Amino acid sequence: MIFSLLLNGGCAIYEKETSNRGGYLDYVLDEHWLRADSKGMRALRAFAIQVSLARIASVSAKNESDRQLLAIRIGALTKRFQPIYACAFDTNPLGVLGAENDPCFYYDSAMVDYSTGLFDLAMIALPIDDAKRLVSTVTGSFINPIDIVELLNTLLQIGKDALKYGRVVGALYRDTVELEVQLWLATPAIDTRPPPFRVTELHVAALREIYSRRNDDMPAWLSTMAALRGQGLEPMAQRRFFVELGGLMSYICNLITKERDALRTCMAGLPKTIPAPVPVLTSAVYAGLGTAVTPSGKSGGNADIPKPPPLMTSAKTAIEKIITVADGRKLQRMLCVPPSDGFDAATRVQLENFNKAFLYPTDSNAVGQIATDANLQKLRDAQRLFPDCATAGFHNGFEVGLVARLELAGTPMRAMLNKALKAVDLSAPPAPAAPVIIDEPTRRAIGSLASKYGLTTGADITRDFYAKMNPER
Repeated sequence: MIFSLLLNGGCAIYEKETSNRGGYLDYVLDEHWLRADSKGMRALRAFAIQVSLARIASVSAKNESDRQLLAIRIGALTKRFQPIYACAFDTNPLGVLGAENDPCFYYDSAMVDYSTGLFDLAMIALPIDDAKRLVSTVTGSFINPIDIVELLNTLLQIGKDALKYGRVVGALYRDTVELEVQLWLATPAIDTRPPPFRVTELHVAALREIYSRRNDDMPAWLSTMAALRGQGLEPMAQRRFFVELGGLMSYICNLITKERDALRTCMAGLPKTIPAPVPVLTSAVYAGLGTAVTPSGKSGGNADIPKPPPLMTSAKTAIEKIITVADGRKLQRMLCVPPSDGFDAATRVQLENFNKAFLYPTDSNAVGQIATDANLQKLRDAQRLFPDCATAGFHNGFEVGLVARLELAGTPMRAMLNKALKAVDLSAPPAPAAPVIIDEPTRRAIGSLASKYGLTTGADITRDFYAKMNPER
């Protein structure tokens, strides 16, 4: 029956279902907004649609009961999105030993489940007439599959129909276009794909020049991005854009409801990048422009406005300048550095050691800086594996970076060490229980092996030690 429906719906549906990653619905999405084939871009596009639907619902005339239901639906949908987000950055969410870095072969199935949730959200987010149309269209899809495509097309095009849906939706459409511009401009710094797929600064030079004018020339943005697409290029999604959208979603949750349990559900798993909106419908009180109104009804000037978290001092790069003290201290704890409020000398030394481990054997240009998003991502990946240097038993940033790199590549350090010990007739110690990676018996074995190699580095894993232990690398 399904095969018959596909034939009746036209050869175009069948062709796109079998040739386009994500099927025919993704093909329609590609035709209208944020064209995407990669997992990261498809995930970013889907989450942006969720945020857009939530923003539409936040300004709709709904009673408090409906708003609480909406908040709960948003929270449930965000929970469905989390494994998709993990897969988009090659972090397999399945709790299977050894599968942490396996590609998510079930990604399309997870996206289908998430798309179903988007339709559920649209049913309560859109105006009543459009929600009714949604129900009838989904019902009709069992007879004519093209109806689902038409509905999805409608959801994506509502931003252009600002007279019907209000200025909010028109603004959302413009914002998503600008989001795509920023994706293109940020891609050269992290793109490691081989030519001709790699996006370089030369490719985006024209778009950067147009965007730098700051006159919001959308026709020029769209035509320039279309030209880039015509060259077979695609931007890359970065984690920071997901965080920004998540922070906006958290803000929208506060606009939708103030009921404690529903609000907590809505905001579960979302970052807090911007403060919650200040309520203004409180007890009668005069509030002048520029004066914040507190929930208690007292006006309190700038003192009542939440202060942004402090940033790490002595930052040298654009990436470092947005790292908070709290986040920086977590990185220092992972790198075996005493906590401080800035990128001090000790932190710089261990950052360089960490970077050497990840760049080895081409590590001559390693520096003690967080220079790119890719560099920061490697630190985040290592932090996820080893949040505390002391607990894992490491002595320096090189050990952290090396073991993290090997773990992420699926070639654990323990097997290499045991092989090297056996090669010189030394006994291999038993592996310690997690989260310990290097215990005292392992340290003694490393020291004995270093002596066999004629090194004076003691029991630390250094670049020279690793080079002798694995000469083929």
